[in-house]
Amino acid sequence: MYVHGVNLIESTSAAPGENIDSCRRCASGSRPLRGRSAPKRYCTFAHIQKYCRKTTKDVKYEKVLNDDLHRDKDSADGSQGAHNTSDIETGMTKKKPNFKKSKKISEETSNMEGKMPDANLNPFIRNFVRLSKRFSLSPSKDPDKDKTMTVSDGNIVNNLKVDIKEEEDQCIAIENQDAKATIENTKSPLSVMEINQLITKELLLEANENINKLEEELLNARNPEKDEEYHEYTMKVRDFNLLCDALAKQIMSIITNSVTVAKENSSILCLALKVIELEEAADKKWQERTNHPDANCFRRPRKWQDLWRDTVTKSVEERIANVPFCTKEQTTSWLSLHLSNLQQIILEDLQIVKNFVQKCYPEKYNILNMYVNCYHKTVSSHLECIQQKPLELNDLYSFLKWIIHTYKSGDVMSHPDLSPEVNVQELGPVLDQKIIENIMDRYVEALKLTIAKWMKNTLEEEKKKWSDPEAQEPELMMGCYHSDMAFHISQMIHAYLNESGNISNELKDKALCFCLDEFANFLSRYQKDLKVIKMSTPNPLPLLIVSINNCINLREYIETLKQDNAVHANKVDKTLSDVVQELNKILSDDILLQVKPCFKKLMTKKWLSNSEDFDQIISTAEKYCEEFKKMKPANCQVLTSDVHYQFVREYITQIMKQRINCKSSRKRDSAANKIREELETIYKLYEELGSTASWLFPATQHLSDFIGTSKDELEAKLNALYVDYPDIGEEHVLALLYFRGISRGRKKSNLIKHFKQLEKGSEDPITAHPSLFAEIVVTGPVNCIPSLI
Repeated sequence: MYVHGVNLIESTSAAPGENIDSCRRCASGSRPLRGRSAPKRYCTFAHIQKYCRKTTKDVKYEKVLNDDLHRDKDSADGSQGAHNTSDIETGMTKKKPNFKKSKKISEETSNMEGKMPDANLNPFIRNFVRLSKRFSLSPSKDPDKDKTMTVSDGNIVNNLKVDIKEEEDQCIAIENQDAKATIENTKSPLSVMEINQLITKELLLEANENINKLEEELLNARNPEKDEEYHEYTMKVRDFNLLCDALAKQIMSIITNSVTVAKENSSILCLALKVIELEEAADKKWQERTNHPDANCFRRPRKWQDLWRDTVTKSVEERIANVPFCTKEQTTSWLSLHLSNLQQIILEDLQIVKNFVQKCYPEKYNILNMYVNCYHKTVSSHLECIQQKPLELNDLYSFLKWIIHTYKSGDVMSHPDLSPEVNVQELGPVLDQKIIENIMDRYVEALKLTIAKWMKNTLEEEKKKWSDPEAQEPELMMGCYHSDMAFHISQMIHAYLNESGNISNELKDKALCFCLDEFANFLSRYQKDLKVIKMSTPNPLPLLIVSINNCINLREYIETLKQDNAVHANKVDKTLSDVVQELNKILSDDILLQVKPCFKKLMTKKWLSNSEDFDQIISTAEKYCEEFKKMKPANCQVLTSDVHYQFVREYITQIMKQRINCKSSRKRDSAANKIREELETIYKLYEELGSTASWLFPATQHLSDFIGTSKDELEAKLNALYVDYPDIGEEHVLALLYFRGISRGRKKSNLIKHFKQLEKGSEDPITAHPSLFAEIVVTGPVNCIPSLI
């Protein structure tokens, strides 16, 4: 079978040592054709055909061979018949070969070979010419052999027909593309409308190619001298400029939307970048060429690389500017919500740049780093504009926390999806340090005002509870009166300190200082208002107790702050202690005010025979003690001990009033027993509440013994009393002597002399116990000068 002068059935044997297994066009192994190898070093018909067209001479000889080899299709009258075009192109005929003309074909081929200069022939063509002569289709002497060969040829043709046809179609397609490209490169540019349609359809490479052709056409055209021709020329230049603008606008639109385009259709982004690179190369060539007289008309150099860089920056600015903003009227946390949206946009965009956009760019662009820097600068400018607005405390907190911590954390720039390409250490601060310090100062001032206002409102709410006539008793929590005031204050301070600490430790220290200062001012106002309201409250006892509990709770919280700022914390702790002490005094004074009229009725003649007044004292004390149980245990013990002391002191004060004189032994014994019983009752009452004033108990025994003992034992009893209570004075001894009926005489003077010796003998008074008698003022008809009688 012959195709374009090539016998596909018979193949030249390889020369010794020559490799015929690798195709010269595709480097693939040669394909065997029914036991026979393919033509020398070519695997398909398409490759053979392609090789034969390498030179013009080869093509001419191939055509001659085809014409000679297909002359068996002569007409019936002896003239050459018309060739079928498709048969010539494929190298096959619809009818079987005509072997009657084989001798003639062989002779003509031989003559043709003789006419061809071997020096100008391709070696491959020479081999085929030689093979054609060797395997000519001349009549054989053996008819059977000829018949066999004919049948074999037909079978091979049928088996190879499909494969050859496919390869031939591929070759024709490639030829058409090459031819089309050749034609397009040589033909004139498209019209302005057609180029504009290419731009609209995003056929960017074709549009750019035609624009460049139009540019060359305009540059090569001479400036026409006639006005009409010059006007036409300028119109073309204007149209050319408009096309350049349209193409640039289309490309930069793609660059602007790179974040969305690259994820959906990365090919269009690749095309846009290809055009930019082509134009950048064209700019360089333009600068190397001789300047044209009208060079300024043709937009060279176009500098699309710079335009691309500016477009990327502007696209990032638009992305940041379009982050949604809520108004203060819509939500109080408008800035926090905006920063959250900003954080999401930055992270999502950079993830897309890394995973999609980066693949469209050559590595030299380092496009991810460029986008990171663009976002960093744009966010910096955006935040600088925000901080110039009037921001409240919550806004300032959200702003400071975001710029100092969130922005460079794993939530944004240090996110695992961006690592390790994005190096946060290379990024500078998102805002200048002076701006950050200014924002911190604004935060501190806003925090001061907020805490002061908050504490004032808290106090006002508490005062409303106090002054409400229908207000019930405070609620009980774990058996103690409870108010939420202390909890709210401690939680508020704790929250603001934590928020400030989330920004910086320095800011936390500042916040702690003015929080404690403002809290001290609050306590001062609280104490004053409490005293005023107490006077107008029918039953101030629950109010005083719950206030004490509040202060105790606040003291416990302040203790936790001493490790952060001991100076200010100790100052507040002292203020709280003073408030608690003042409230305890108010309570003790209040109970003494209630029982004092009853105390004044003691140590009289009626008292010796009637216990009604003392019972009233105990009844009032018990009522107060029941309320004391609703106090914090620690303070309850302190207050009980103090009231215990106040009761004992008030009781002894009544003895020193000298309203009764027990001269008879019966009367002294009765008075001594009554004093012992009543002092013991007071001691037991407060002991049950946890009074620590056990040092008062010996006074019960000493006083009753001194009053009820005989005159001979008075010195011994006085010694015992002085040992336990060295603060007792001479006036107190004289009052006791008067109580037991010794108001004059030698016995009195001797006891006074003995007491003075006791005082002289103990230069270092015993100070194991607080003073008891030192604060008791002696009143009544006391005569300190002893009578000589």
